[in-house]
This record gives sequence, structure tokens and C-alpha cells, in this order.
Amino acid sequence: MNHPLHRRQKLKSLMRWMSLTLSSYLTPTRQIAIPYVGGAILNWPRESTSVMICARYGLGEYADMAFLLHLLREKDLFCDVGANAGVYTVLAGKSVGCDVVSIEPVPDAYNLLMQNVYANGIAHKVDSKNLGAGGEFEILNFTSTMWSYNHVVEEVGDNTVSVESYPIDEILDGRVPLAIKIDVEGFEGKVILGACKTLADPSLQAVVIEVWHGHLARYGDTVDQLMNAFYAAGFSGPYWYDPERRELIDPGCQERRKFNQIFVRDMGVVLERLKSARRYEVHGTSV
Repeated sequence: MNHPLHRRQKLKSLMRWMSLTLSSYLTPTRQIAIPYVGGAILNWPRESTSVMICARYGLGEYADMAFLLHLLREKDLFCDVGANAGVYTVLAGKSVGCDVVSIEPVPDAYNLLMQNVYANGIAHKVDSKNLGAGGEFEILNFTSTMWSYNHVVEEVGDNTVSVESYPIDEILDGRVPLAIKIDVEGFEGKVILGACKTLADPSLQAVVIEVWHGHLARYGDTVDQLMNAFYAAGFSGPYWYDPERRELIDPGCQERRKFNQIFVRDMGVVLERLKSARRYEVHGTSV
């Protein structure tokens, strides 16, 4: 109830959430369409946690989603690595209206991603890839029933799927996005290894990436290694975003308490975009 979008309308927010939850249980398919930001909608099967938190809070990852809403413009390119149900893909492709390269390896999540792409009429804007991303071409095994928490595993089992994986540089094939979001449950270090050319390009201005030592250690990587890769490519950070003031702030010693971090190349360019961006309405609140 203390979510920034709901502080001034707590009762209304609670009633909205109760109505959506009841509808999702009563619908025979157990899947409903929910309103999102900027006239977008999301298909919400009960299993999808990433859509569920958007149904509950409007912007499920409030600061990071607001950052991209304020940073991106219609003529930009955005890359969504680990797209899952497509909440970031739809935010960029429909709410902002920019082009998107969307990468999701797990077939069930990819199918939901495509449902949301078609439901929002943005198939012409989204280059979707049912692939994994990593440091080199290889066949990777992913868990297949954990939705937002699917991740790379070594062993093949009943609830895994084997998927071709390519470096980001190869997937983008010369295209350079203005911003990238990477959320791959600890495989971020390997994804960065395959994105050296993209990271070095001055046109790339920002990366929103999940950084958690526990997940990175799963694949033999560390937070320091990830940070150093960004510094070597000319980025500063990590930062958090304050949507109300439209400022990037130093997380200080709280850095490890929040998984998503923001890295920026040219602070002047990024801040000018953040300050001059239009406002968006989410659950009756202007962001």
C-alpha cells in the first residue's frame, strides 16, 4: 500500500487489485488482460510473476521502468535481454513507441511475450528472438517452469529445455540500442562477455542490469567483475533512479539490497532526456 503510485489512493488501489485477482480466478482460462502504462495491456496468466507485480503495482519495478519511460524516445532502439512475459518490451514498444530487440529463451515465456506483442499491435516494432544470450554460441539448458526465475542449469531434466544461445553482438548484428535491460538470473556476466562491441559503442547510453552476488556466483562470476566490465567500456555507476525528481542517485552502502542497477555512459545526455521526457499515467498517477 506504500508503493509510490498508490500512496495517495490506497483504498482505490486495494479495490483494483482485489477485482483483478478475483477476475483471474473466475475466468476459465485463468488468464485476463490487465491495463498497463500508456494505453498498453498485458495478458496475465496466474503463473507469471512479472505480469502479476505489474497488475498489482502498475509498474512492477517502479524506478527501473520509470527510468526507461523517461529515457527512451520513439525513434530509439531498446534491447530486452531476458524478456520473459515482455513487460519491458511492451513498455518500450507500446508505451514509448520505440523499436525493440527482445530476447527470451524459454518457450512458454516466449509464447506469452508474443501474446503481449500482438495484443498491443507492436509486432512491426519488435524483433523477437526465442534464443539464449551468452558469451559464445552454445546450447544452454534452462529451467522451464519457473517463469521469471528460469535460469541456466547444467543438467537436463523433466523441467528443462535446451536452447541455442548467441552473443548479444551477434544477435544485434550491427544495431546499437540506446539502452539495454539485462535480467538473466545470474548469467549476466556471460551476457556481458558476448556484448563487448555493443558496450563499447558510444551510442549505447544506459544499461539496466540485475546485479546480485548470489546469482552471479552460480556461474563463477562476481559483482566486481561485472562492475569492472562496465567501467572498462566507459560507463559510470551503479545508480538508482528517483522518478519524482528525475535524478540518478548513488545507492551507497544499500547497493546490495536492490538487485537492479543502472550504468550510464554520458550523464549529461541521459539527464537531459530524463528531465525533458513526457509524463505517463499509471493507475491514475502521473509519472
